[in-house]
Amino acid sequence: MNEELEVGQAFDVIKKAMADDPSEPGSFAHGWHCNIAVMCEDAILLDGAGKLTTEDARRIGNDAASRFMRLCFGVETKD
Repeated sequence: MNEELEVGQAFDVIKKAMADDPSEPGSFAHGWHCNIAVMCEDAILLDGAGKLTTEDARRIGNDAASRFMRLCFGVETKD
């Protein structure tokens, strides 16, 4: 089996796991969302550009995570 096919199959497994586990606190998809959101929030706050508040950085991070999860896995997640 070639590497591209293996990666595609692995991605399909992860995407199905996201869709099968409701996006509630503690779910697989929610866990991914939270990790992505916190990394975005940290990057925003560490950069300091625009002097955003922690609340603003959190809101933007959660929005970015929701967008990523929808685009990459076809699931809706919230903070």
